[in-house]
Formats: sequence, structure tokens, C-alpha cells
Amino acid sequence: MKVLSLKNLTWLLIIGVLLVSFLPNIISNYWLIDIFSNFKFQYLVISVLLVFPTIFFLKKKLAALLMLSACFLWNFYYIVPYYIKSENFNSGKEVKITSINLFSSNSQDDLVLKYINQEDPDILILMELTPNWLEKLSPIMDKYKSKEIVPRSDNFGIALLSKYKMRSAIDYFELNNKPSIVSDLKIENHNFSIIATHPVPPISQETFENRNKQLANIILNRPRFSDNLIIVGDFNTSSFSNHFNQLINKDLKDSRFGFGLLPTWPASLKVFQTTLDHILVSDHLKVIERNTGPDIGSDHLPINLIIGVN
Repeated sequence: MKVLSLKNLTWLLIIGVLLVSFLPNIISNYWLIDIFSNFKFQYLVISVLLVFPTIFFLKKKLAALLMLSACFLWNFYYIVPYYIKSENFNSGKEVKITSINLFSSNSQDDLVLKYINQEDPDILILMELTPNWLEKLSPIMDKYKSKEIVPRSDNFGIALLSKYKMRSAIDYFELNNKPSIVSDLKIENHNFSIIATHPVPPISQETFENRNKQLANIILNRPRFSDNLIIVGDFNTSSFSNHFNQLINKDLKDSRFGFGLLPTWPASLKVFQTTLDHILVSDHLKVIERNTGPDIGSDHLPINLIIGVN
């Protein structure tokens, strides 16, 4: 009886990992299915681990191993590009961008301040910026020549701070009342556009569609922005979703290519971590470094980017 139950459990797990691996990229317009797209690394690991009970407990080993191989290869296909290193690039001018989802109820402002001072980015993006957070972060504000700050009492306050002079504006991208910030600045005689954005989390079909529309509307407005475009924020989607892939089909790339998956959420549960915080850059921009920071009390890890500017 025990062996029989282990057989059934093994088959159940194999069929389950097969479904959650493939379905989100086949049926991608339903919010609950799309959520499962975020965990392809976990599915890859599970498909490897299931080889052992398959060998020990199942009679139809070949069919089960073929299913597990399909799962492994499908998930591997999405993961491997992030580990293919591109050419090294040295530049006389390096620009550092840091993005932090503060987490509106995070009480560890000392860790946040220490981290910002330690990283000392040229451009700093803050999300979930509440009036309380704005007060706590006042010691670092004077470091930045230009600022666009939109504190809110909900989870959608946002700020963009720059050591370079910039022209900035709040933009809602024709959708809702969740603000993004669009800034234009000049670095080493090159024009740049930087967009800081934080779409709603997809916790229902309506919010799922709003998230997708907000990100899609940014791309639809691409002609408005500089050739050197950088989009930063908590996108509330991983790079494994079909909806994310639509963002990098034109002249943008994921800055993580060559640096690994760099998961950011949930910060305190590594086994479930996926990447919701992103920096997209124009294809021709050279990414020198891309990494995540430590746990600073938020449910998201901070992210950092260094680009080279000739």
C-alpha cells in the first residue's frame, strides 16, 4: 500500500510540474496561470529531483523520464541565457543606478540608509515611498542635484533622484492613478531617458490586465524617449512571463543577461525567490555590472546596475 501511494505521488508530482512548466507560456492571458510562470528555476530543480523516485518507484520509467526531460529542457531554455556572459567592457565613465522597493511597512530605515550611503548610486529609484519614508530618508536627499518625488500613503509612492541635472515628469501611461516618473538627462554629452515604474501586483484578472497594459503602454510610447532608454522598477512579473518578453522584443534588453537570474522576491524565502525587480536598457548600452543587494528589511532585495558611457 505504501509503495502504491509513493507511485501515485510521484506521478502526481511529475504531471504537476509538467503543467506548471508549460501552461503559463501557452495560456498566458489568465492571471492565475501566469503567476506560475515566475518559478521556472524551482520547476527545473524539481524535475531533476523527481528522477530519483521515478527510477525507484515507477514501472513506466521511460514515459516518466521523457516528461521530466521535457520539463527540464523547457525551463532550462528560459534560464540559460542569463548565464551566458557577453564581452567585457571597459569605459572611462561608469554610471551606477540603484532601485529599492522600500516596502511601505519596513521599519529598518537604518539598514536602508546604510545601504544607500554604501552604494552611493548616481541615480536612485525608490518605490513604496510613503510620507514616513520620505522623512526617514531626508539625510540622503541633499546628495542629489535633481529629484522627482511622489510620496503616497499606499504602496505606489515613487521617487527618482539623480546626481545629474534632469528634466522629469509624472506619467500615468493612459491607464490608472499609479504614477511613473519619466526623466531626461545628459551624461557625457549623451542623452538618456530613464523611466521608473511600479505596476500593480496581479492578484486578480483586472489587476493582471492593468499591470500588462502599464508596461505595454511604456513600450508603445518608445518614440517619445531617447535612444538611450533605461526602464527601472518593480514590474510585478518575472522575465519568464510572455508579457515580460513582449517588452524586450524591440530595442531593449534585460540587463541581467550574463549576470544570472538575480532573484529579488521574496527577500526572506530563498527557496521561492524569483525576479520581480528589473532594469531594461537599450540594446546598444554596455552593462558593466548587475547585482542584487542584501536584505534591508523589505520583502524585495535592492538591485544595482553599472553602465559604461563613452
